[in-house]
Amino acid sequence: MAGRKLFTNRTPHKVAITLVIRKSADPRDTAGTKDFFLNSGQSEWQEYGNNSDVFLNGIKLASVFNGQMVGQQYIVIVRGSPLDNELNTRNGVDFMFNQTFFLSTRQVS
Repeated sequence: MAGRKLFTNRTPHKVAITLVIRKSADPRDTAGTKDFFLNSGQSEWQEYGNNSDVFLNGIKLASVFNGQMVGQQYIVIVRGSPLDNELNTRNGVDFMFNQTFFLSTRQVS
């Protein structure tokens, strides 16, 4: 079964999201990416990876507003790091914005 998470855009902007999918258990190996958009206030379940590649190596965010493009990326480089644990132990990811993007995770029932 592929990985699956609920992504929620809590920013005032439409956001382009790229999920970086890990190949097996090593953060140095990437199994590809998945791209999608979320409008402001939108939540959506997304599946990514496959039966053996169910972990995220990172998330990239971008938005265009006020004549500028703003982006942020979160990339895991060490397995078991706080970011790795946050991305891969919870099934909900929320995006917020305050001069730059930031994320938080939660367990969704």
